[in-house]
Amino acid sequence: MKRVHRWATAVSLTVAAALVVAGCGTTGGANNSAATSGTSNAAAAGTAFVAYAGSLQLANDQYVGPAFTRATGIRYQGQGNGAFAQAQLIASKEVTPNVFMSIGTAPIQVIDPKFTTWSVGFASSPIVIAYSPQSPYASQLSAIAKGKEPLTKLFSLMEQPNFHLGRTDPNIDPQGQAFIFMLRLAEQELHLQKGTAQKILGSVNNPKQIFSETSILSRLQAGQLDASSAYLPEAVERKLPYITLPNTINLGDPADASLYATQSLSLAGGKVAKGAPIEVYISALKGTPDSAAGEAFVKFVLSPAAQTLYKQQGYTLTKPLLFGTQSDIPAPIAQEIAKLKTR
Repeated sequence: MKRVHRWATAVSLTVAAALVVAGCGTTGGANNSAATSGTSNAAAAGTAFVAYAGSLQLANDQYVGPAFTRATGIRYQGQGNGAFAQAQLIASKEVTPNVFMSIGTAPIQVIDPKFTTWSVGFASSPIVIAYSPQSPYASQLSAIAKGKEPLTKLFSLMEQPNFHLGRTDPNIDPQGQAFIFMLRLAEQELHLQKGTAQKILGSVNNPKQIFSETSILSRLQAGQLDASSAYLPEAVERKLPYITLPNTINLGDPADASLYATQSLSLAGGKVAKGAPIEVYISALKGTPDSAAGEAFVKFVLSPAAQTLYKQQGYTLTKPLLFGTQSDIPAPIAQEIAKLKTR
């Protein structure tokens, strides 16, 4: 697929998807069993089965999914995992969701064109450093978060041999890639000592630091980690203390897209990831059960009601970004996108 418009003029949305397979990932929240509630609707049928990036779990399962069911009478089911891992499961038909929500468009390209040829981006989600109040480094991290200590001290702390840092697998999760890009950008933009990013990471695939996206913050809350990569909405939703990062390194500002693009990362299998703004994209999938229910969910996500919920959960709403073939977008969704552009 190719980008139809540049960031300033495009329209796009993604929903990152996920599933628990062979102990990988976790199913989403109390609504995973797809219970119905709210107003019945003669046209309501089937289930909106949403496969999403694990970072969307709380927002989707606790807020947006239930609101969708109340508004339409259509059942909701959500499952989360690393976006690339989820895309591979969809491609192999191990899971058959009718909606995919991703961080960035690269995971969506894994299932193009068999399952979709388009996606819409609607919100950004910068990287932050969440930390544990139980950590022996908590007072120092808190001082940095409050601006009482320079941000550069954060990276000195993360270099310490006894500092337990958590991040996700860059081979299957965009957050894992973004965290590495952030460290490399920080070394460059904050004028840190050369080699700082390497010292903090150890290696790109350091097993001592890598955890699944759906479990990493639970480990942090349990005091098993001192600090962890996180998207801002995740930290807000879980009421975790966190350290904000400048736009030049947090990958959350589309205006800095050209700076982020200076970073690249070689992945398993010979693939190369490039730095890009962290944007949530969504697409309704074809050739899967209950496709009408999936389209109804995408339409709802772009509505004022759902947009408000995502904003309340810490997401920054962006102008819609269109990725792929615009003419393939179902008419009701295209109409909602048109409305979104004028809000």
